[in-house]
Amino acid sequence: MFTTRWTSDLVTGIEDVDQCHKYVVKKINEAYNCFVAGMPPESYLLDEILVYMSQCFDYEQVLMMETCYPDFLAHRDEHELFRERMIDVCKPGNASSLSIDRLLILDQWVERHIRQCDAKLGAFVGELSISGMGSGIA
Repeated sequence: MFTTRWTSDLVTGIEDVDQCHKYVVKKINEAYNCFVAGMPPESYLLDEILVYMSQCFDYEQVLMMETCYPDFLAHRDEHELFRERMIDVCKPGNASSLSIDRLLILDQWVERHIRQCDAKLGAFVGELSISGMGSGIA
């Protein structure tokens, strides 16, 4: 079931990460609304979402390294597993357009990842900022 809406409980407290998440959720919702209206989304939309997510992953990973985030490896592995899954889904021979099934995979993964992984990163960076160790980070 399609569930992700941008709400305050998805906010990590890291402005750049939150802006990224907000954009991805917006694009997933746009695609979903196209399906609901009976019009498949433009074919470039899946690529746009995946490229933007990849850039967000890269930003998060640099932030995790800069802050010596203790769960860096597990968080990075989450990103890499998702990239591999999307590469498999978009391999030549598989339709590269955005289907409702692919959209549901994106929706579920994004919501779970933000709530479970990125929330922990946000709390960690927030603690650094409060303690004065990372005042220029967030």
